[in-house]
Amino acid sequence: MNQPVDLIDALEREPELALLVAQPPIAFHRSFVDITGSAMAALLLSSYLEQQESQPLTLDGWFEVDGADLQYRSGLADKERQMAHKTLLSQSLVRDRRGKTGRRELKIDFDRISHAILAAARQRSVRSQIPNDQVNPLTLAH
Repeated sequence: MNQPVDLIDALEREPELALLVAQPPIAFHRSFVDITGSAMAALLLSSYLEQQESQPLTLDGWFEVDGADLQYRSGLADKERQMAHKTLLSQSLVRDRRGKTGRRELKIDFDRISHAILAAARQRSVRSQIPNDQVNPLTLAH
């Protein structure tokens, strides 16, 4: 059985522990889970939005993606980020390309995201009006 830990004492003895404990929380838009079907994709999309706010945009809305920054913001491992990115690409919520500098650039499709959120909200509304024993998810998918 583990012994109780005095966190304050541990922080005083191991200052590097403060760097771990003081990291900001990771948060994401819950509605993105509804539209992507994946918490990892939702987390990555939220991280892309956050990163976009701090990056200069091209005239047509593209921004450079910083992989190290995404790792820090999301906490996702490389394979998790790749899978989540593929989910976002397959649903056309984002597009990516190599920019003029050779770095990866991303464009978020806000119209597509807005339509998907609206569709998810309508679907949820329909579900709430139908008794659970009468819900047919196949008819709600359209």
